[in-house]
Amino acid sequence: MSQSQSLPSFDIFCDALLSLGAINSPSELQGMACGKLAGGADMPLEQWQEEAAEFLDLTSTPDGRTHEMLMAVLQVSKQQLFDAEFGLQILLPDDDSELAIRAEALGQWCHGFLSGFGSAGIGGDRQLTGDVSDAIRDLAAIVEIGVEDDVEGSETDFMEIVEYVRVAVMTVHADYAQPATKATDKPDKPDTDAETTLH
Repeated sequence: MSQSQSLPSFDIFCDALLSLGAINSPSELQGMACGKLAGGADMPLEQWQEEAAEFLDLTSTPDGRTHEMLMAVLQVSKQQLFDAEFGLQILLPDDDSELAIRAEALGQWCHGFLSGFGSAGIGGDRQLTGDVSDAIRDLAAIVEIGVEDDVEGSETDFMEIVEYVRVAVMTVHADYAQPATKATDKPDKPDTDAETTLH
């Protein structure tokens, strides 16, 4: 994969998916991909193509450009999850979008992550570490994220929650998906008491 490849534009990707009858947003799709990867799923491109189409419940076959965006979501997310600099980027609407819209998309992203993590083929005999259990619990709470309108500081609070989600996901991936020899090479454990409703 080219090092210059990046996640697609949320708005362009969203429009493309809507034209194909997608029922889930680009945020939820990327969350699902990250959840599967964090749960240890290998996710070859052909498998991803099938699972993405099923997850989105597409009614039409993606054209070439949309197919490229679907592939980029998996490839870029996989690269960023294994990035030594912990550079995971969460696919959300642009910063000039209304805060409520971005907050809703973040909740969808977390829902997708939990869906993907839960369907990654995790062995029933494997116990989650305390860090992973805490992160999963908090991501589940963020699914219900809410925003109070016209309250000073909400933008800052939202950005802090986005960063919390990013680090929590990297923590799950470092603890669960990567080899044990890399388990100490992980981001600092996020504060599990992070506020999930902006105010």
